[in-house]
This record gives sequence, structure tokens and C-alpha cells, in this order.
Amino acid sequence: MAPHGLAGLPRMAFLMTTLMPPSPFAMLRRRRHAIHALVVLASLTGAQAAQAVVLDFEDLICARTQPTCHVGSVYASKGYTLRYAAAPDDDHPVGFQAIGKLWTPDAGGSTAMLANSCNASTVLTAQSGKPFSVLALDLAEANADAPVTVEFIGTKTDGTQVRMNAPLDGKPGWQRVVFPSAFYNLKTLTWLQGDCISNKSHMFDNILVMPGIAPR
Repeated sequence: MAPHGLAGLPRMAFLMTTLMPPSPFAMLRRRRHAIHALVVLASLTGAQAAQAVVLDFEDLICARTQPTCHVGSVYASKGYTLRYAAAPDDDHPVGFQAIGKLWTPDAGGSTAMLANSCNASTVLTAQSGKPFSVLALDLAEANADAPVTVEFIGTKTDGTQVRMNAPLDGKPGWQRVVFPSAFYNLKTLTWLQGDCISNKSHMFDNILVMPGIAPR
């Protein structure tokens, strides 16, 4: 059986289905990360901050009453697009899933997103086709299990690439990842889902992005 899909469908889920209330500790971590997002914004100039947006997935209303719901292979919002691509050897691609407040590891109740198949890639682009800069995003273990390390690959307009690995701490709640200044003037930002064995799956939220203006 392929290790992806949703419970109750022909393909076996790699998302767990046991639900329980989020811990107060995890909810506190979520509030702290919201504060960290404001700190990142405060570091920008007035013109930069005015053009920055947060992709928070709150427009995915299906996740308000369900633990997860299907989104498809493309999500577009606020001038940016996320595209899901299955691994080359995946015979049953699933696509993106919205993660709602009823999903236990999503402590804090904010809608998040997950590429719901092992080794899938997520690609962020600007709908204008112009370069952009990514400042930060939130990551969490999709099933509250470890280890999880997420690899990010930024491809610039001249074809050069910048890379960063973001290891998660294996604790309940979300972690804020702040990108170094090299992640500016990007054509694409790509990151990989775990293999679900030695590198477990992750979900993401609150992508802070702006037009590619200059090195920060």
C-alpha cells in the first residue's frame, strides 16, 4: 500500500487519525511564533513591509470544520502560487491537504498546508513571474513524530541556487524558520516532503514573502 492519501480512501494515509486537544504548551509556542513574524516584518523598511504578504491558508474554509481536506495540486493566493509535484516513482499522487484546527498536531487552531505524499515537492512562485524574496515560514511535524528536516532550494533569476536545511525539534507545536538574506530575488522556492521513514512528514503555514527588491 502506498504511504499516502486519507484514511477511508483506497490509499493508506501517512497522516495519523487520532485526535486530542492541543496542549497549553503547544498553544503558547504558536503565539510566540506569531510574535516572531511581527519581529521579521519590523526589520523591513516601510516600502518593503507594505509589499510583504503572509500566505496563511485561512481562505481554505473546508478546514474550519474538518481535520483535513483536499486542496488539489495548485493553491494560489495574494499574488503567489504553490504547486505540488509527486515523487517520480509515486503512482498515486494525492496533492495538497489543508490542515484544520481539529488535527491534533496543528496546535493553536490555524489552518495550515501539507504536501500529502512522501518525497513530494512544493514549489512557490510569484504569479507576476517577477522575482520574489522569502522571509520566513512556520513548520511542524505533521504527525507529531520525529525526526523531521526540511530542505529548501531557492532558484534565482540567473539560475544559481541557494539551499538551507531546517531541522525540527520533535516537540509539540510550530517552529518559525527565518531565511537568510541569500533567499532574495528568487524565481522559485522548492522544498521537499519527508520520505516518511527516516525523515517524517511536515506541514507548513504563514509563509512571509515579498517582491525581490534587494538583499536584506
